[in-house]
Amino acid sequence: MKRQVINGDMKVWDVIQDHPETYGVFRQYGCPDIHKGIFQVSSHFMKLRTMAHAQHINLDELLRSLNEAVTSYDKGMSAGYH
Repeated sequence: MKRQVINGDMKVWDVIQDHPETYGVFRQYGCPDIHKGIFQVSSHFMKLRTMAHAQHINLDELLRSLNEAVTSYDKGMSAGYH
């Protein structure tokens, strides 16, 4: 079983700061832009599970996609691709 780097109890801001490769995943799922408006502020304290619920996003699917983005990025970095 794959280790999950990202889980539902993490704050949205922390995920994007620690794993910028996940930004596109959030946008694909219809999340508001973290760089604009109230979401910029709320992302600092909002957990992923809360954000998923508020945006009517399936948390398990979101976590799977976020973790896949991190894994793909890590594999590319370890292979020497930037």
